Amino acid sequence: MIVHSRAAEDETAALLEEFGGTVVLHCFSSPALLPVALERGYYVSFAGNVTYPKAAELRDAAAKVPQDRILAETDCPYLAPQPVRGKLNEPAYVVHTITVLAETRGEDAAELGRRIGANAAVAFGLP
Repeated sequence: MIVHSRAAEDETAALLEEFGGTVVLHCFSSPALLPVALERGYYVSFAGNVTYPKAAELRDAAAKVPQDRILAETDCPYLAPQPVRGKLNEPAYVVHTITVLAETRGEDAAELGRRIGANAAVAFGLP
């Protein structure tokens, strides 16, 4: 199940409490939801907004997501990453998001990109 939750942390946690399948928190923007997400083993997907200067809370959340649960996305055509902010977002820009996630986590961007790809394959049942 792909979930987009904004300013509804308690409601989202309650609605998903009995759900036993795979959950991807798409375009994650709810740091208050992170403890529940980690406890329940959800995938947490970060979009271009994690690159914004005022998004320190999102970057702090990204640093806490286990290696096997982190994802990245573009959320096209919105939320273009900081280096291209103001433009229509496109898939190629996910590289900027992964770069910031890697810097935040103290990891190599290429390795994190490979791991995110592997995580996506598991989360979405891809070969």
